[in-house]
Amino acid sequence: MTRPPAVLDVFSVIGHPRRRAIMNALAGEGRVVSELVDEVGVSQPTVSEHLAQLRQVGLVTCTKSGRERLYRLDTAPLQDITEWIATLEAFWDERFERLGRTLAAMDKERDL
Repeated sequence: MTRPPAVLDVFSVIGHPRRRAIMNALAGEGRVVSELVDEVGVSQPTVSEHLAQLRQVGLVTCTKSGRERLYRLDTAPLQDITEWIATLEAFWDERFERLGRTLAAMDKERDL
């Protein structure tokens, strides 16, 4: 039985620690592959494979500079994740606030 192809989305791509390390390395400025290899500490083919996946979901852009390719981080695709987390935070903040009010009311009743 053949395995279905992996679906690459921003969530799955940032789930890998090496890809996050590459993103951290690119956060300040653009870098070439050899710099990323040195910083992340893995082989050039491994860095290139991870860069390809980051590019596929739009988290990394690439421009040619002579014989080298300069990679830069693009955080725009992370906006959906940021909005999703904000929604969850609002949900849990409201729940904890409601729990706090319930506990305060229970304490007040107990003190009567």
